[in-house]
Amino acid sequence: MQIMNISTPKACFSLTLLAWAISGVLNTAHAEGYEIQKANRSGVKSEAWSCKQCQPKTGRQGNVSATLAYNDGEDSRFGNRTGTDKDGMVGAVGADMQYQAESGYQTRLEADKLGFDTGSAKLTTGQPGHYQIQLGYKGLANYQYNQLKSPYLTDNDKMLLPDNWVEGATTQSMPLLQSSLIEQDLSITRDRFNLGGYYAGHISSSSRYKASVNYQHENRSGAKKTSANILTNSVMLAQPIDDSTDEIDARVYFGGTGWQAGINSQISQYKNDHQALLWQSAYTPTFGAAYFGQNAVDPDNKAYRIAAEASGGQNGHNILMHAGISKMSQDEAFLPATINGPSPVLPTDNLDAQVDILDMVLKYSGRITQDLSVQASYNYQDRENKTAQLDFPQVVTDSFHQGAEQNRLYDKRSKQFDLKGKYRLTPSAYAEAGYSRDEVIYSELDRQSVDESGLFAKLSYRYSPAWSAWLKGEALDRNGSEYNPVTSTQSPSNPWLRKSYLADRKRQKITLHTDYQSDIGLSVGASLHSIDDDYDHTLVGLTQVSYLGYDVSTQYLISDNLSVNAYLNQDWRDSEQAGSNRFSTPDWYSTSEEKSTLIGAGIAYQNLLDNRLDLGLDYSYSDGQSDTEVTYGINSPYGDYYSRKHNINAYAKYKLADSMSLRFDWLFEKYQDANWQNQNTTWDTVPNVLSFGDISHDYNAHYLGLTLSYQM
Repeated sequence: MQIMNISTPKACFSLTLLAWAISGVLNTAHAEGYEIQKANRSGVKSEAWSCKQCQPKTGRQGNVSATLAYNDGEDSRFGNRTGTDKDGMVGAVGADMQYQAESGYQTRLEADKLGFDTGSAKLTTGQPGHYQIQLGYKGLANYQYNQLKSPYLTDNDKMLLPDNWVEGATTQSMPLLQSSLIEQDLSITRDRFNLGGYYAGHISSSSRYKASVNYQHENRSGAKKTSANILTNSVMLAQPIDDSTDEIDARVYFGGTGWQAGINSQISQYKNDHQALLWQSAYTPTFGAAYFGQNAVDPDNKAYRIAAEASGGQNGHNILMHAGISKMSQDEAFLPATINGPSPVLPTDNLDAQVDILDMVLKYSGRITQDLSVQASYNYQDRENKTAQLDFPQVVTDSFHQGAEQNRLYDKRSKQFDLKGKYRLTPSAYAEAGYSRDEVIYSELDRQSVDESGLFAKLSYRYSPAWSAWLKGEALDRNGSEYNPVTSTQSPSNPWLRKSYLADRKRQKITLHTDYQSDIGLSVGASLHSIDDDYDHTLVGLTQVSYLGYDVSTQYLISDNLSVNAYLNQDWRDSEQAGSNRFSTPDWYSTSEEKSTLIGAGIAYQNLLDNRLDLGLDYSYSDGQSDTEVTYGINSPYGDYYSRKHNINAYAKYKLADSMSLRFDWLFEKYQDANWQNQNTTWDTVPNVLSFGDISHDYNAHYLGLTLSYQM
């Protein structure tokens, strides 16, 4: 929902502008690049082209808003639509105010949903095109569950059970399990702050420069679902998240007539407030005194990058060159291999990990003749892991020592080439064709190299000024080196298994699209797409995947004040795979049929009741489901796996006065999902798994909001 804006009284506006001016030095702005080609307009007399009524307004203008709403936050997932998971009365403010001086100096304040977890604000000041400073804030949120229950309490880096907890050999034999359950909130919120700006100027009459610096700080908090185990007993936990990321981006670009060149660099640093996750076992120890386990968390790390690029063009031909180097490092101290009994000696105090990446890009685009244009590109990337290889002790489930194993160094080198051309056959038809090749070399994987080549062709035709269509076909063929399963691991792959991202594959894709736009306000768009993937050399693994889908959308402007729209989208995905329980050729098979449907319609009616009332109503329905069946002697269908959602968004906006309006919003969502893996389960359904129980959603939720806006 967008928050409408109302303004503060004019008597307060001078003070507001003073606050903007003081805060303006702390603003951020995104750097804008230069065009590759700039025409020489020095001899053009453009003064006569200016629109005397189109000059930007000077002085102050804008609007502000205040919203008071009732939000049904019983199931926090509804907050992904409203922007807050708070239950009951909620409030927010918004603004879009600007001050423009005759000299070109401009200050602008934009705010939306401030007061909600997804609120944002941006303050910008300066002279656009010359210099600008910007200060910004944006909130992000992802709500998953707030109705799950577990006996665990969070204490900084620890997940503890109640003081009077009594262990049990199984979940059914834990006497205090039911009485100790408390609600767990699985959601993640982010607070993102930006500070930066740019300065642009001219070196000479034909060349210019632009320098920018931007800093971003992001805090993340909440909890995510994780699991931990000791031997065969496991628990599900709401792992706390408290971390931050700092990023700096600096750029310097120079440009002139038909060319541009510059350098950009980035620095990123991630810090985790948690050093480890210590959790208390709910089970009676099966050996020694293993009452606690410890899980590793994301370690602090850094990344650096510097790149240079240049582009230029003349007479319809353009070239872009780019080269960059990156370095990622991590040197956090290791945790002990186990906290249950003496820990095996580690070969070093920290991993001192380093990964270097080199990437280069070369692109060309040009018009060969009046009817023929060509594009070509070459991308190269080399990822090299420079971390030392050492022998690390392997401790299984924080329980027993199982020898030593070396850390694997995964390197990757890729080369990608694309070439395509476009030819105009007639004034109303053109053809397009292209070739692509992607070569990848891996280390420490079952296949050392994978190559994929593809061809595509597209034909576009405009039947009339209102009606056009195009048809595109594409074929891709992937193969590579001999398949040799990695043996330097304690869990080697079946030699007949072909992992889907490495396996030979033939893909065929067809897309048909048409558009119709009439002069009576009616527009219609429709497309049909089909994809078929054949893993022709796979015995064990994914063997066949097919996609089929279509979408239709229409909009009709019945009058200047009344419009309607509707859309329909459906997709089907069928897949087949073969498996082996004997570590050999296939002995079981499975099929999966997936279907998704999206339907929606809306109506908007403006300027009712003497141009004072606007009305709008939107409805959408989405349904996704999957049916899986396994054949292993007999057919065994899986249970329910689906999600369904109904959405209604209705609003009414009434103009109280020339500068004031009141808007009413109603949001409704009906959502239900099911997963056969945990459907109808409870915390003690599985004897050796202390779970969250049934984690499905089933709710009807409403949002009712009133927004008062004032226009200056």
